[in-house]
Amino acid sequence: MNAVLGRPAQAMKRLVIGALNACERLEKTPAALDPQLWGMSVDGSGQLWWDGCCMEELAADFGTPLHVVSRTRLEADWRRFHGAFASRYPRVAVAYSYKTNPLPGVLQALHACGADAEVISHFELWLALENGVQPRHIIFNGPAKTAPALDLALRSGIKLINIDGEAEIARLEDCALSHGRRQAVGLRVVTSVGWSGQFGFRLADGSALAAFRRLRDCPHLDPCALHLHLGTDLHDAGLYFAAAREVFAFARQLRTELGVQIRHVDLGGGFGVPTVRPLSALELRYLDQGLPVRPPQPAALPRIEDYAAGIVKIAEEHVAQVGGEPPELILEPGRALTSSAQCLLLRVLSSKPASGGAHYAIANGGRNLCMPLAYEYHELFAANRMLDPADTRHIVCGPLCHPSDVVAAQRQLPQLVAGDLLAVMDTGAYFIPNQMNFSNPRPAVVMLVNGAPRLIRQRESFQDLVRLDATGE
Repeated sequence: MNAVLGRPAQAMKRLVIGALNACERLEKTPAALDPQLWGMSVDGSGQLWWDGCCMEELAADFGTPLHVVSRTRLEADWRRFHGAFASRYPRVAVAYSYKTNPLPGVLQALHACGADAEVISHFELWLALENGVQPRHIIFNGPAKTAPALDLALRSGIKLINIDGEAEIARLEDCALSHGRRQAVGLRVVTSVGWSGQFGFRLADGSALAAFRRLRDCPHLDPCALHLHLGTDLHDAGLYFAAAREVFAFARQLRTELGVQIRHVDLGGGFGVPTVRPLSALELRYLDQGLPVRPPQPAALPRIEDYAAGIVKIAEEHVAQVGGEPPELILEPGRALTSSAQCLLLRVLSSKPASGGAHYAIANGGRNLCMPLAYEYHELFAANRMLDPADTRHIVCGPLCHPSDVVAAQRQLPQLVAGDLLAVMDTGAYFIPNQMNFSNPRPAVVMLVNGAPRLIRQRESFQDLVRLDATGE
């Protein structure tokens, strides 16, 4: 009985210890991450620079809020990710996750590097084709593929469609029949680790095996792939290794029991970046109580080379067992390619005291542009005062009339005043698709190319906000 009663206390103790490990004590101010982690520099007057461009000058020329994309960093992150796998394994395809950052200028830069396209909607499929991506380099995923989207996919002859639910099988068979072609398909499977929910077919309960048995009997479908997606912003390489082992073991089972040959193993995305980390529910409570939380610790996190080495080893073990041509290894990164290549510049509009010795800084962008900051830690710089002492605790808020419109809480920054410039880092993942025009137009985007800015998205105008609305006349 005492042991049973002690379990809640032990669980609470673990939570408290975890919180103390995750949060810095108030007497020890958390140090901000170094701008050099993003390839940035600071000049003698305290101005933040990126790719030969001064952030303050960009803000003055293009206005704020303003997204800034470094093409140099984007291409470097692509080379590192692709090279980590391609240098270790003979057949690799890296398909960028369109949902992560559907900016045509960013997508086109990645395709110029050699990236394929991974899409989850009719719009994204249309956008990939509009971007000039060859159909043989497009993969269609997602749990809600509409009939028009499937028709476009089959009509275009895309590389692979990964089936997410039982009802898709019949729809795909009928669509492939109507187009007179045999479509390569995969199955999204759910392993013992990672996301499950409404997605895919479980390996453990036999539903994935049953679905392949049905696919094998569809004359216009070619079941040749396994697909999974474990989550987002993951920093545990062991999750990928565990899932890869289960998926390759299932591939061997399919070959033995059904005679189905798996030619593509798609391990999805979700790879975290070292300068962003998810915030726990307990840490969010700490922030509400005026306690800071520590930034990510990049040196302590696995590198993409660590993920690649472990995954490739498992793939090679599979090939050694079954022989023949190695299956193509497909990766679908999003944030791992674009997160660190983009920042958001905001202008401080006003400052006023808050309780407990902190100060509010009201900026011209908030949760309307920074949805991921509700659950992730992103570094924040005073871009025009990088050499000033960070001696004031701030709650940086946006312009919306809602108390939850907080960009970053309990951050040590110089005493901010109206006109100061803030740089929110790592805005290249899920900021653009989640932004909204809540009381304000959406921002412009510039890409830095060869030391000069190039406008790749115009700022939304007031007229744009109502252009599609009827006037009632």
